[in-house]
Amino acid sequence: MSIVGWSLGGIYAREIARAAAPLVRQVITLGSPYRLSDPRATKARLLYEVGTTGHRTEAGRDTRTTTFNPPRPLPVPATSIYTRSDGVVPWEACVEGRSATCESIEVFGSHSGLGHNPAVLWIIADRLAQSEGTWRPFRPNGPIRFVLAGRRTTPL
Repeated sequence: MSIVGWSLGGIYAREIARAAAPLVRQVITLGSPYRLSDPRATKARLLYEVGTTGHRTEAGRDTRTTTFNPPRPLPVPATSIYTRSDGVVPWEACVEGRSATCESIEVFGSHSGLGHNPAVLWIIADRLAQSEGTWRPFRPNGPIRFVLAGRRTTPL
């Protein structure tokens, strides 16, 4: 199976891939902050705390000192789609380390728009159309090359 996860769903997708690697073909994440040292260190933190009173962090916590950890390598191919204008999570937390089966692709847009952004949908369709066992990095072709941000990010 291929797993597509958006935001926190991408973190879950990565952990499912680790737990069930023989069953997972690939993971595609959209604006998923899997490199954060504290996943609550996003602009959605206050909303999270209101909805989870039993798990409240210290009041006034400063999230501007967020650190980014190198992601643990996945045992399956991974594509991370992110936007520098995310508005919810730091884009640096969404960047996959480059390897033979991992990539990061930058698009224009917002965090809440990733799930219906035409460029993102094009990339997802391209990733899912690959035959099993033949993963290769995304190569923009056709009209999509004009609407992508154009930057491929290497590990931070």
